[in-house]
Amino acid sequence: MKKEDLIINWLNHSLEEKELRAFEKLDASSAYLKIDRAVQKFKAPTFEQEEVYARILKEKQTQKQVYPWKRMMSSAAAILIVCLGVYYGYFHEQPDTFFAHNTEQISLQLPDDSRVVLNAGSEVSYQKESWNANRSLELKGEAFFDVAKGSAFSVHTPNGTITVLGTEFNVKSRADFFEVICYEGLVEVRYQDEKIMLPAGNEFRAYGNSSERAVTSEIKPTWLENRSNFKSIPFQEVLNEIERQFNVTLLYEGSLKTTLITTSFSHKNLEAALQAITIPLKLSYQIEGDTVKLKPTSSD
Repeated sequence: MKKEDLIINWLNHSLEEKELRAFEKLDASSAYLKIDRAVQKFKAPTFEQEEVYARILKEKQTQKQVYPWKRMMSSAAAILIVCLGVYYGYFHEQPDTFFAHNTEQISLQLPDDSRVVLNAGSEVSYQKESWNANRSLELKGEAFFDVAKGSAFSVHTPNGTITVLGTEFNVKSRADFFEVICYEGLVEVRYQDEKIMLPAGNEFRAYGNSSERAVTSEIKPTWLENRSNFKSIPFQEVLNEIERQFNVTLLYEGSLKTTLITTSFSHKNLEAALQAITIPLKLSYQIEGDTVKLKPTSSD
């Protein structure tokens, strides 16, 4: 019998005695026998089906007994979140907010037919649904108000609060500048600890650490007609207004920022506006794209 046949019959445990003696004479027979003895030592682990099944049932029962409160808490938390969302959505009305970007004005009609016109770079917000019960709004920037007669009408700004019944007035509330001008009726201005009553033709202004009252001959804000007028206004505030009306950045490092200036300019021509502020103060300007550099005019 061939060597390969002997090995195959040995693996199948089908060797006869004569063939077995022939297999044992093979050179590799000892190695095959060692492998066979090693394999015999490997046994598949026993698997007790009933025991394993009982253990699985016990673990599932334990989970039902120990952890249901966690699911209850999760459900309760979800319900609470939904209820809070409904509560705040119903009882805490989100305000309507309007914003006038640089170079633009927007006009708004309030629910009581009062009118608001926002100047460039200004924002107003109010509660539309509860407006008739509470005529109150928030203003950041500058706006003209034509208020319909009725209950108290309040304008809240970071610098102060203005209250009227029915009138026309302008409010300008910037970072370091606060101005209220009354054109019709009577305006109450609350600024810090002061209460100022402004009849038509009067204005109140505060900037830096100073405040003042003055009279005006204007019957409407000039910016409604795309023109800005300034009378004894800090130079920095004039620069800021040019930036808003022309959407440019003015770079100036001089010492004139607090200097009071009287001037006016149209919102239609940047060059003319720059000349209106640089000529009186003996400055020069250079336009580079959306940036304007100001500097003192060199003397001959």
